[in-house]
Amino acid sequence: MKIGQDKNLLGARRKRKGLRSALFILILVLAAGAAIPHLLAMRLPVPSGPPADAILVLTGGENRILEGFRAWKEGKGKELYILGAGGGARIERVLPGHSALSAEELRRVHIEGWSENTLENAFSAKTVVKNRGFERIVLITADYHMPRACLALRTVLPPGVSIAVITVRSDWNDRNALPRTLRLFFVEGWKYWTYRLFLIWE
Repeated sequence: MKIGQDKNLLGARRKRKGLRSALFILILVLAAGAAIPHLLAMRLPVPSGPPADAILVLTGGENRILEGFRAWKEGKGKELYILGAGGGARIERVLPGHSALSAEELRRVHIEGWSENTLENAFSAKTVVKNRGFERIVLITADYHMPRACLALRTVLPPGVSIAVITVRSDWNDRNALPRTLRLFFVEGWKYWTYRLFLIWE
């Protein structure tokens, strides 16, 4: 009787150990799958040389608009496009410091309000690029969003259009925001793979 009990106990222990191993492997696979897109995004080109035809800012926080405005004022792009600013968006609400711009500068700032997600941002950018004949653009968005955003633009834009990126860094120093930031990186990493599958048909 005791031998049978020992065998059952040993079997239960092996089962628990097997479950723990399977769970550990699953966690590793999920973490690796989320991390790979962000590691690849670190190799994306940054602006260099003459000004690009346009700077495209995908709105959504992390001071993206301010970073885009700064890059534009520094001469990294000739035109500034702020995509996904919301319906009825006006430059007075979207762009702080607009009042200091000259009339000529204001003509080179464009606010788009209809696109509401990354894919719509990409198709909005496609319309701009094709209509204006742009060949070089600079994409600005948050670090966690960059892999998926760049994938969407690269897929829908004409093949000859070059894309450089300026990444807006999340606030890793804020302990309160850190769990949210890590969650965003994880979710966006897997959204990237979803987009890879979805955009095959584009």
